[in-house]
Amino acid sequence: MVREPERAEYAPHRRTAKHAMGSRPACRGTMRNTMDARLRALRARRPDEDIKTFVIRDAEADAVAVTPQRIAEVSRALFDAANAPGYKLPMLPDTAAESMRMANDPTVGMAALERVVGRDTMLATRMLAVANSPAYATGERPRSLTAALQRLGTGAVRDVLYQSVMECHIFRGDDEAFVRAERAHAVYVGHIARLVCQTVGIDPQFAFIVGLLHDIGRIVFRSLANHPELAKADPRFRAAVFSSAHAALGSLMATKWSLPGPVIEGIRRHHRYRDFAADGGYSQIGHVVAVADKVAIALGLGRPEAPLSETDRAVIQEIGVQPDTLLLTARQIVSRF
Repeated sequence: MVREPERAEYAPHRRTAKHAMGSRPACRGTMRNTMDARLRALRARRPDEDIKTFVIRDAEADAVAVTPQRIAEVSRALFDAANAPGYKLPMLPDTAAESMRMANDPTVGMAALERVVGRDTMLATRMLAVANSPAYATGERPRSLTAALQRLGTGAVRDVLYQSVMECHIFRGDDEAFVRAERAHAVYVGHIARLVCQTVGIDPQFAFIVGLLHDIGRIVFRSLANHPELAKADPRFRAAVFSSAHAALGSLMATKWSLPGPVIEGIRRHHRYRDFAADGGYSQIGHVVAVADKVAIALGLGRPEAPLSETDRAVIQEIGVQPDTLLLTARQIVSRF
């Protein structure tokens, strides 16, 4: 197993409200066709073909001509390399890191947060743009950061801030196709994770943030592409190692950033929310993001489109919602963006 930062379990109590989603009527055919057209347009802008070597399915993993032990060895070597003193993980500028810490502190007022964000012109500009996006804007568009913060409220401010920081400082690089796909998938998984929580009565406090950051290990993985264990590896082997290592690498980066424990846990456990280790138990936030990730892939958002498998459907049903109903509602939400 890949060594990873210590876990901080997240298991807020469910509310007793009925699962409202299961009773919603299906949309009419014309609305469905319109949404399908919008999704096709979205997918046309996503460079799915450019990232296929970083995606692996169970059937493909079985075909990789290496042993699980070898995959685990290389995954461990990558984790150790990323955790070594001389390796520079992607880090946040001081202003961005400070603003994220403040956003997680309920005692910090909006005025203090605005002063810190205002020191980073690019971050402040991006935060205002996100606040004005269809996902958050209601009524008259705020024209200043002050107005945006006042309108959003504490919880939404934190989500908008995290998204803006990632877009300004992490989802960037020379490979524009990869970065654009990563950003799209991350944002959509964040919104779908929040939807899952709201539907089944789970506290959505960290849902968007964990969904947004769940695959940041992919960025670390790409920075290790010239590692001796990967430099001349077969693409299928690289994909198998990626599948094994990216969650650990992402949780390492989140730990280095001093993000909240539930966020680290969700990143670490989004592919293995049960039986992670001898004492792993169940990770509710990991399960939520696993569901959101599968739905986003089924809709072709930032990843090659792939229909839900029977295993995927079982994962979704286990959390308390019908897969087809969740797909339909998620489709309605993302078609507005």
